[in-house]
Formats: sequence, C-alpha cells, structure tokens
Amino acid sequence: MAELKNFPTGPLGIAVIGCGRISGAHLAAVAALPAQVRLVAAVDADLSAAQAAAKPAGAPAFASLDEALALPEVEAVLVATPNALHAEQCLAALRAGRHVLVEKPVAETGEQAAALAREAEARGLVLAAGHTFRHNAAVRHIMDNQESFGRLRTLEVSSCVKWDGPQAPWWAERKPEEGLILSLFAPHALDFVQLVMGQDDPVRVHVEAARHQSGWQGEDEAMILMAYPGRRMASVHISYNQPSVLDRKVLHFDKGVLEIEHGEILSWNGDVLVAPPEGVLIDPRAMGGRKLEHYFRDQLREFVAAVRGEVHRCPTGHDAARLIGLIDRVKASARANSAADAIDPPLDVVPG
Repeated sequence: MAELKNFPTGPLGIAVIGCGRISGAHLAAVAALPAQVRLVAAVDADLSAAQAAAKPAGAPAFASLDEALALPEVEAVLVATPNALHAEQCLAALRAGRHVLVEKPVAETGEQAAALAREAEARGLVLAAGHTFRHNAAVRHIMDNQESFGRLRTLEVSSCVKWDGPQAPWWAERKPEEGLILSLFAPHALDFVQLVMGQDDPVRVHVEAARHQSGWQGEDEAMILMAYPGRRMASVHISYNQPSVLDRKVLHFDKGVLEIEHGEILSWNGDVLVAPPEGVLIDPRAMGGRKLEHYFRDQLREFVAAVRGEVHRCPTGHDAARLIGLIDRVKASARANSAADAIDPPLDVVPG
C-alpha cells in the first residue's frame, strides 16, 4: 500500500453520505467524539434529510456527493446509502483523495470490492468497512487472547431478529438474486467468522435459504455451513423472523468452549470473562433492548486510527473486499440450493 496521506493534528473532517435510517447512529457517534472527528457536510438525494442531519453541527448540506467532495475540509466520507450505491460512491470519494468508511457491505459484488481495494491502495487511502459488531470488548478479548484457548475446531453463530417488513423502501425492491438477509444481515456474522478464521477462506460453502414474509422478494432466513482448512467448520443461522432476539456465538476449542451471549457477555467454560457496563443490556431478547451506541463510537475511533496510520481493528482494503467475495459464494449457493421452492414462489402457494 502506498504511504497514507498526511493527517492533520485536529479532528478528522468527515462528510456523511446518506441520511436515512442508519445515519442517526453514525451522526451520534460523530457528535460524541469532537476531539477525533467533526461533521463538515451531509449529503442526501433528499436535501431536507441532509439539512436535518447537518443542522446540529452547523455544517452545509448537499443533494449530491460531488458538491461535498469539492469542499477542502472534507477529508473522509462515511457512506450510509443503500447497498447498490456503495461501490460508485466509494470510488468517487477515493478518486477525489478522500478516506472512506462505508456501511457494510463495501459493494454488491466481490469484483467491485476488490477494485475499490486496489484504488485505495494505489492512492494511499483508507477504505474501511463498517462492521460495527467487531468493535466491542468481548470480540476484542477473543482476538487478543485467541492462542490461549487452544486449537479452534468449530464456530457457531446465531443472529436472529424480527423485522416485520422492510426497514427502508429499497429493501422491498431487491430481487431474490441480489439477496436480502444474505446481503444486509449476514455480513455481520460472516465478518466475525472471517475475523476468527484469519486469512483462510472456506474450501466449501453450502447454504439453504427461505422466505417467510411477503413484504420483500428475497430470502429472510438462512443457514450457512462452511468448511475451512485444518478441518475447521463454521455454521451461521440468520433470521428476520424471530421475535425473541438471539445473538449468540459459540467457539469450540480443544481446551474448552467460548460463548458470547447477547453480543456482550463472554464466557470460557462457563466462567464469565467479559461483561458489559450496566445499562447496555436492558432486555436483550427484545428488539431495541440492547444499547449499541458504543459500537459506532468505537468503530469511528478505529477508523480515525487507521487514517492516522496507527494500529486499528477496522477491516480495510483487501481484507474488507475478501468478505464480499465470500458473500458472493454464499448467495450463489443459496440460489442453487433453495430458489426452486423456498424463496421465489408466492407465499400463498407454498405447501404447508
């Protein structure tokens, strides 16, 4: 990678691109870290949304990315637009000499993500993927102490929530072949698997997927099974249909079992190693029953560290792009195994 661009001593000037549902968490993180970052622009095709986002910081609002990139104080962009726009907008920002933090996924295809990684590398810029759920104490403890647990054999991830219909209009417009939960939710779980498995990609991937709700066209439930070198295996269950929220990760080592319950409580052979501060877990089995603000703040801190050329925990460049290549394989397997009778037919004609 080319040497990173010089970074000024003051807070990083950041433009938020896309002021819809998820942007509120990012904007709150920016506001909470005035020593590290400052909002210098907000962009949305709906100018009123951009104005509402920019107003608390006294920043300008624009309806186009090009207008924001014309501002010299924009040193980085945070892309929080619909998935289909990520590749184009990230490329424009990189070509304009700006660092990029992009909501997962980096791009819709592995080919697009790899091209972005090459662009960032050639220009000495940071391209970071916003995988917020790797930024907490439980995950950090695992990665900092992984060798002490012994040899990993299997890894299980269950991420099940209840979304009663599209959370943004464009969710309903995605075609089955584009993926719904496999594109929007699976990246969280697969990023954790990739983080734990290191530089190894799976040698085999098998996916079964299904659709249970009529408000969208794509799959809303899936089971993913992956075989890794060294006889290691990983399974992932994701769902948009579970009213009792489940966020559990179980890692089986030859010395014992690590578990992350509710995304926050880390145990080793039943003994708690890491617990969240009081007030983070309110009612973790209910939607909205767990506070997530610290994830977004920590992610932003790590991004600033990456831009400064310091040690950081963000998935960047080719590491971030490698996950999109895996998602390509996951979606292809789901279509090959499940499309005939589990996703595409209207729900009123599905047997049972």
